[in-house]
Amino acid sequence: MKNNHILKARFVCLFGLFFMPMYVLAELLLDFSSDKITTDEWSMQGLNVELALSEENQLAVKMTASSFVHTALPGRVSGITFNCPAIQRRKQVYVCTGGRLQIADTPYGPQDLVASGQFIDSEHLKLQVDNLKLAGGSVAFELELTDGRWKLALNGKRLKLDALRKQFDVHSLPEDWSLSGVATLQAKLSGYTDEPDALKLALQIRNLTYADEQGLQVAEDGYLEVDLDVRRKHTDWLGDSKLTLYKGAFYSDPLFLEIANKPVEMSLQGRWKPASEQLHIYKSQLIVPQVVTAQGQAILDVTKKRVIEADIQLQIDELEGLYTTVLQPFLIGTMMDDLKTTGVVKSELEIKDGQLQGFSSTMEHVSIDDNRNLFALYGLSGQLVWLRNGQADASRVQIESGRLYKIEYGSVRIHARAQSGEILFLAPVDVPLLDGIIHVEQFNAKGLLDHSPEWTTRAQLTDISLQSLADSFGWPTMKGYLNGSIPTVHYRNHALNLDGELKFDVFGGAISVGQLVIKDPLGRVPELFADLHLSDLELAQITQTFSFGHIEGGLEGQVEGLHLANWEPIAFRARFNTPDNDKTPHRISQRAVDNLTSLGNGVGSGLSSTFLGIFKEFRYKRIELQANLQGSIAELDGMAHSDGGYYLVKGSGLPRIDVIARNRQVAWKTLLERLKNIRVEGMEVR
Repeated sequence: MKNNHILKARFVCLFGLFFMPMYVLAELLLDFSSDKITTDEWSMQGLNVELALSEENQLAVKMTASSFVHTALPGRVSGITFNCPAIQRRKQVYVCTGGRLQIADTPYGPQDLVASGQFIDSEHLKLQVDNLKLAGGSVAFELELTDGRWKLALNGKRLKLDALRKQFDVHSLPEDWSLSGVATLQAKLSGYTDEPDALKLALQIRNLTYADEQGLQVAEDGYLEVDLDVRRKHTDWLGDSKLTLYKGAFYSDPLFLEIANKPVEMSLQGRWKPASEQLHIYKSQLIVPQVVTAQGQAILDVTKKRVIEADIQLQIDELEGLYTTVLQPFLIGTMMDDLKTTGVVKSELEIKDGQLQGFSSTMEHVSIDDNRNLFALYGLSGQLVWLRNGQADASRVQIESGRLYKIEYGSVRIHARAQSGEILFLAPVDVPLLDGIIHVEQFNAKGLLDHSPEWTTRAQLTDISLQSLADSFGWPTMKGYLNGSIPTVHYRNHALNLDGELKFDVFGGAISVGQLVIKDPLGRVPELFADLHLSDLELAQITQTFSFGHIEGGLEGQVEGLHLANWEPIAFRARFNTPDNDKTPHRISQRAVDNLTSLGNGVGSGLSSTFLGIFKEFRYKRIELQANLQGSIAELDGMAHSDGGYYLVKGSGLPRIDVIARNRQVAWKTLLERLKNIRVEGMEVR
């Protein structure tokens, strides 16, 4: 409260200038002059007091002084002239009406004041002063002193903030901050001796603009009102306050708020404890239109800028406003920084010792859609409960539908418990997708409070449609279904790892995936590493699935060192071939021969234009294709041929047909394009 004491003392100094001649008159009742009058707190030089009777036989006084100095003033006051044309004495009270105080030089500029008042002695007086020039505006005030108790009323108009800052040496803002604006205030302050004990303040600031040197704290064209009503009880202060922002753009790194239509309102009732530097908030409310409504109670340690404890209730009627205004700025650079959000959320938060201890959130029709098409949740409803310590109630959430990358999924119900840094599914979860089901047997996440999250899961796949998978990624037509098991999956250090192999039953055989690692799976550039093994697959099912042309026979193979970046292949070593001792019939259709031929030179075999066109199928002995990718170039190979080429298909019987390739290198992008059209370069048919 030191600044309040200084401010009060400065006004008392001006009042002293007004009442000094009355004091001298009361003591001397004659003309008086002195070179210097001095006390412990103030001194006056060149004092001259003249008394006279007016034509109406009323006492008039004129006082001049060359200078006046007070410990509460930031500088010297000089060139003082005071006139009171009519002083009346009523018993022990001196009354002046229509007085005028002129001061040539003060720390606040020249002054020409209209004043009136009553004076008994320095402990009993009443004063009204108008037109005190201050900070480019004016201040009117009333002061009343009675036996050490004082009351002060102020009315300030058109006060310029930058001038106030300089004249009163305000240190609440760093020196390198710019500040401008115009203030209007009405204040009532009262107290006893040098201790204020009550304050009512109504402050309006227009055209508020400020900025720090780095541009991290900025306001432009702000309009705000502050209402304060506080009183002292013993050593504490109790009361109400309210801040209303009607207009302006405000930036506090990284948050930005622009106010145009509806105001932002913040109010609180509380108790300030100077001894402990604590603010006890008994009731508070914050209304940010289209963003959030919050209310609650709290105890704050102002010195350490720490929340000792708080209970907060949040009402979010439109999640999009909260996300774009409050959440998104803190999520820049993460997978959550570009979302489209909707829905209603109600939350309760508990904070102790600066840490969140628990929360409960009820969600209605919440949707979260990543604009980069990484994931989406639609129709999220239910209740989430979390506790830092102790056992939390179960959370129950339902998701109507969603998407992970390009794969859509259906309605999901989750029954889980969240406590400390852990989330545990209390029951298996079925996720409908691709016309089938992923049955999540378990899910357990931990380390969520340590910035090193880990989770494990295990699942089964049932009747996943390959056609739906192909449609999701825009691949060629595929037929059949995928069934299999996903062993325990671990996520730690921003990477997915498997305990064991993924096993799928597909195309009449099995595909297993081992050494699977996915780094940063939901990041901007996820990477996948894996080895694949194919066994006992039926080419009839595969070729039917991909509309390649009919081939009968078995197929086995492996893909080693598979490396995908952002789900695009950049390296692998692959080999696909007819198994040794395969007992199934080996037949290949004319269309399949034509497509295999086009894998070499972009032009089909043209069988239909030769005499072989009369045959719809041919027999073969073996099929083999090898492909190694490193970077942008794919190297192709097959079974060795005597003239330097390589067989893709080695024929058998009559009529015999061989598919022989000669080009061993092809650009990967070119190969992909030709695979879409089932055409590739460098092959001939015999």
